[in-house]
Amino acid sequence: MNSITTANIDDSAKEGKKALRKTFKRTTKEVRAVINYLSDKKAKNIIVLDIRKVSQLADFIIIATGISDRQVAAIADNVLTSVKRKPIAVDGIDASRWVAMDYGDIMIHIFLEPYRSFYNLENLWPDAKELAIEDN
Repeated sequence: MNSITTANIDDSAKEGKKALRKTFKRTTKEVRAVINYLSDKKAKNIIVLDIRKVSQLADFIIIATGISDRQVAAIADNVLTSVKRKPIAVDGIDASRWVAMDYGDIMIHIFLEPYRSFYNLENLWPDAKELAIEDN
């Protein structure tokens, strides 16, 4: 089995390539609320992928970055306590390097930067439309 090391993650972060995709402007009320919950805890590089036409996994994938494991945990906790419905599943809260939250129609991923670059989820759906959120 291939293990992930910090060196592998750092090397991948340097190579991070971004897919070119169409942008979109309209989201649901709940997606906008999640963006606010992420921003409340200073999440960086927030993007929303509209994957409705390219995947049956969910309608939207929201990806954000925290600068430390404590911040990733705080961001995730804020989302979990603020979203009005309970998630179907949550994974990664203990280590707080990559927290994944499944709300059925919305998937939320909160990463530490090296892990985000290594896994590069943004490029799994190159045909998805993207909404990039400005960092404050």
